Amino acid sequence: MDSPEPPLAAQSASHMFQNATRFGIRDSHFMNVQGNLNIHLTIPPLSSLQLQQGWETPQTAAVYSESENYSNQLLRQGRGFPLYAPKPCKSHPAEYRRRGVAIGDVGTVTPDGNFDFFFNIYRSADDPVNANVPEGFVPLSLYDPGDITREDFDPGDYVAPSSIRGINDAFSEPELGRGFVFSCRRADGAVLALPHGSHLEKLRNVAEMRRYATKHAESWYKHVNDTRGRGLVSGSLYLVTGCEKAESWGMATFHDVASQNENEFQLLFAPTVDAGRGYRYRWHAPYCRHKYADESAGDGAPLNQTTFIHGFNISLSKKIWGSLFGERVGGRGAPALDTASDTSPVPQVFHPSQIIHERILREAPQAAVVITHDDDWRDIFREVYILYSFSPFPLF
Repeated sequence: MDSPEPPLAAQSASHMFQNATRFGIRDSHFMNVQGNLNIHLTIPPLSSLQLQQGWETPQTAAVYSESENYSNQLLRQGRGFPLYAPKPCKSHPAEYRRRGVAIGDVGTVTPDGNFDFFFNIYRSADDPVNANVPEGFVPLSLYDPGDITREDFDPGDYVAPSSIRGINDAFSEPELGRGFVFSCRRADGAVLALPHGSHLEKLRNVAEMRRYATKHAESWYKHVNDTRGRGLVSGSLYLVTGCEKAESWGMATFHDVASQNENEFQLLFAPTVDAGRGYRYRWHAPYCRHKYADESAGDGAPLNQTTFIHGFNISLSKKIWGSLFGERVGGRGAPALDTASDTSPVPQVFHPSQIIHERILREAPQAAVVITHDDDWRDIFREVYILYSFSPFPLF
């Protein structure tokens, strides 16, 4: 007999959050619309919320790593959660390295922008991909293949904020060897160039995944932190429902370029090898940190370089967290809000869901688990950035 699921504070919210099942938003209020959980809170203006959360003020300059700057810039483009290190880590099982991130993967995004894979919920415990699974692990029945949506992005596609403009971005398959030229108009930015385009796969029906994650969230965190020794904070565990992969890519990030160059500047990502030997693109990019990948996966080999992921972020309440880990591992949702100490967890990459989860758990302390999907906040996050792009307070 299955054990009952813990109370779930929020799946998502309708109206502003698209896949609502337990929450709605009306007149700028969160409110419970199902179950026995009652929440009614006003969402303050963003700058006010940032002050309450202790986000940095104009007197403190933001200092981001390359991966943080890249993630912060591309998160707002609505393409998914960007990975600054698309290639699978060499420490992962060989079968996982061959195929890369997949639907059903449980993991976390590392500070350097790699997806740290733990196990896949659709694979058996003895599957070559699942080298180490939680105690008592029973896989979820495989999804209906008809529930997978697929999309191909054309060769020459790129992802960047509006301050970066592709000067010759409208080329097609026959013109694959044409270079990328980007005009950059702000001091901070990042761009992803996709010479061969990319391929996206997403699971549309995620209800079973959500229920499964709710039921097993506690055991997953215990496994990851105790058995695997990762020291994750609550809110940093991720369940993949979709991923975008590419045969080749180029990434560039820059920060505070205005102090070096007051004018608009350009980035060039161009082929150095012709079509007969397979295109190889390289950057000509002053003021930037940049990297690239153009290794062919080989005929019939699956793509394994993952540029964006989609999925659920999972948080536990402070009460549940304390019962599992006590003071050994930090329990706050967003690492930026933790106080440094000898028991602080390892650094984590910020995810917008962490702020949402923290807010919900403060208003619903009786909840055990909070789960939100990237699609819940994607459009609103993009709109909030537009509305507050001239605020003196950064989004994060």
